[in-house]
Amino acid sequence: MADNQSLVVPDSSLVLTDHSLVIGQEFPDVETCRRTLKDIAIALHFDLRIVKSDRSRFIAKCSKEGCPWRVHVAKCPGVPTFSIRTLHGEHTCEGVRNLHHQQASVGWVARSVEARIRDNPQYKPKEILQDIRDEHGVAVSYMQAWRGKERSMAALHGTFEEGYRLLPAYCEQIRRTNPGSIASVFATGQDNCFQRLFVSYRASIYGFINACRPLLELDRVHLKGKYLGTVLCAAAVDADDALFPLAIAIVDVESDENWMWFMSELRKLLGVNTDNMPRLTILSERQRCIVEAVETHFPTAFHGFCLRYVSENFRDTFKNSKLVNIFWNAVYALTAIEFESKITEMVEISQDVIPWFQQFPPQLWAVTYFEGVRYGHFTLGVTGLLYNWALECHELPIVQMMEHVRHQLTSWFNDRQNTGMRWTSILVPSAEKRVLEAIADARCYQVLRANEVEFEIVSTERTNIVDIQSRVCSCRRWQLYGLPCAHAAAALISCGQNAHLFAEHCFTVNSYRETYSQMIYPIPDKSLWNELGEGAEGGGAKVDITIRPPKIRRPPGRPKKKVLRVESLKRPKRVVQCGRCHMLGHSQKKCTMPVDPN
Repeated sequence: MADNQSLVVPDSSLVLTDHSLVIGQEFPDVETCRRTLKDIAIALHFDLRIVKSDRSRFIAKCSKEGCPWRVHVAKCPGVPTFSIRTLHGEHTCEGVRNLHHQQASVGWVARSVEARIRDNPQYKPKEILQDIRDEHGVAVSYMQAWRGKERSMAALHGTFEEGYRLLPAYCEQIRRTNPGSIASVFATGQDNCFQRLFVSYRASIYGFINACRPLLELDRVHLKGKYLGTVLCAAAVDADDALFPLAIAIVDVESDENWMWFMSELRKLLGVNTDNMPRLTILSERQRCIVEAVETHFPTAFHGFCLRYVSENFRDTFKNSKLVNIFWNAVYALTAIEFESKITEMVEISQDVIPWFQQFPPQLWAVTYFEGVRYGHFTLGVTGLLYNWALECHELPIVQMMEHVRHQLTSWFNDRQNTGMRWTSILVPSAEKRVLEAIADARCYQVLRANEVEFEIVSTERTNIVDIQSRVCSCRRWQLYGLPCAHAAAALISCGQNAHLFAEHCFTVNSYRETYSQMIYPIPDKSLWNELGEGAEGGGAKVDITIRPPKIRRPPGRPKKKVLRVESLKRPKRVVQCGRCHMLGHSQKKCTMPVDPN
């Protein structure tokens, strides 16, 4: 390459593909020049000693005594660029013979991993130091890798402190771009330390009120970022049994006061609409603070236990698989007689179940006694979602965390809108499958019609009464699950009705489409926000108030990890019992026993 040929190194270039330097090579500024030479020193394994660095020149040489390698870079007249004026490019020293390199600073680590951290915020320090060793032949300490990641995260997403400061403006942007949404932030004390953030998008509010079943899940997850905190969430379930987050809050600490505030905001969000809705069914782990908050703000709601929480407590208390299996049979018993018979079986095995049932009253979890309608939804799906959010976002500033949540909600809305438009059936696929199973099982029954709406459904084991006008079956499955049971299907088929039309409206494709009919609109880049504007409506702190981080900080040391087992989110597999021959291992639909004609 000719000496008079000029090369310009762009700002974004961190490592040269061609590590040779030539006289006349240009750099946009002295900082780019410094970084480029450091990268070359690390790549060629020699130590760089900076002789002079100021606004007009940069001089460096090899740190080994007697080695002639030297470069002199000076500012070009009349332009901001710098160019190499003098270069002695040959090394006579042996260079750095070990893995440690003086130029491998925290800043260099941050620049080296920035692209990967942009794609994967979960990039771990131990992975960083291993990748740097493999790719650059340089050893950095765990602390260098950790600080390099922290610096790179701050460059990409801003600092944690900046995140809290931007919250008032961020809430204003949510309300401005998504009219009808609720977004408010609250500070405490003379220092205006962060206390609470509440966000619910209008699209979610509309979807829940107009199309979702009247069922809410409540749960929380603790964050492990620099300033800790807790995420509170209320989520519904759509027609196809997918989770539908309604409201999200971040609070400085989980407390009775913060749960009471969250439920108060949730009540305000629903407002007068709750008067037109069926009575809510709320599922949670029923901690004391949640129970008190629900009783205060939703006094008419049915508040039941999450069955995963109850069953895990039962399993850990008794450590007896036979008891656990009988417990699950009791959970799903449809009549009080069935339930009590299972309790008797458990008491025969262990008398200790009696005080346990006093601690966990069956009225709060057993199908036969719980007064609310769970539509077959018994565990908290929101738990897994919150743990994923906490895992993916705990290293992000609070605004970036909420943006991650918004992006996921937006993606869900878009995908599910498209999915709903492709369906041509009356019911969503999951409900369609259950109704078809009921229709198949209905062939086993004899149907006796009492009048226009009442039917007697006769089988070998019992007789059930079905009222198709009231949508009631004496087995109670129709009322509990919102879909026609096999007895109802038998009655409907016998009088020429379409069983699919007798499912609850919340299971229809039209309901699913209505749930996702609104949009969650994008929020502009923070560089376009008016941070010093008028105090916006909607409650919480004004835009011109500077919110500082909470005083609670993460203690030093690596935080303990709480592993949430995926299998713990699922109930044990139920043992199938035939309704005709009462044998285990197959359903009535697959029973080979001949039907008694009488």
